[in-house]
Amino acid sequence: MRSVSKLCFILLPVIAGLSSCSEDAADEETTSEEVFKSETTYVSDDYPVLSDEVIPIMEQLQICTTNDTVLTMPPCSNDFFRIFDHRPTMDYDAGFIVEMIPGLYNAPVHQVVIIENYFGKYQIVNQYLGHLIELRTDQTTYSDLLIGYDDPDLGVVAIRHEWQGKKYEPVDVEEINNHFVKPEMKDSINNIFLPAFSAGH
Repeated sequence: MRSVSKLCFILLPVIAGLSSCSEDAADEETTSEEVFKSETTYVSDDYPVLSDEVIPIMEQLQICTTNDTVLTMPPCSNDFFRIFDHRPTMDYDAGFIVEMIPGLYNAPVHQVVIIENYFGKYQIVNQYLGHLIELRTDQTTYSDLLIGYDDPDLGVVAIRHEWQGKKYEPVDVEEINNHFVKPEMKDSINNIFLPAFSAGH
């Protein structure tokens, strides 16, 4: 019994020391990790001149044209389009967002089109009948998008979209007619709007 007691007496400080070391290491790991800070870009009313880099891609996808004789498509001009970078760590050749003014292609409202480069081939992966309100960086290379949709009864419904694998998906109704959705109403509002979402794909 005495030898067991002595052994316990010797081992307890060692075990305590190991536990303490592991706690210290965990503390160091936590403090060494940088907390991610999202940056928000608020979309203004500006329509800057289109980058020379995006025009050939838009023309290739038949969104616009640089040919004066083609009357079936609008000109590649900032009178009709503006460009957003939804992958801030990447160049435009990796993909970008085109927002169109109302009236183009028989749409009475703005359109938001997300273009991605897949192995050298450009594709439209999303198309929404709405307008961009905000872009927010997240821990992936893709920004979250806050897109506003016109509802005839409620006004503007602002829905956050997240990149999920190969395209964006609507995930959260944040505002209705410039009023934030209260936390206690989130589930019921999302259950109404998100399953019935029909303003794009």
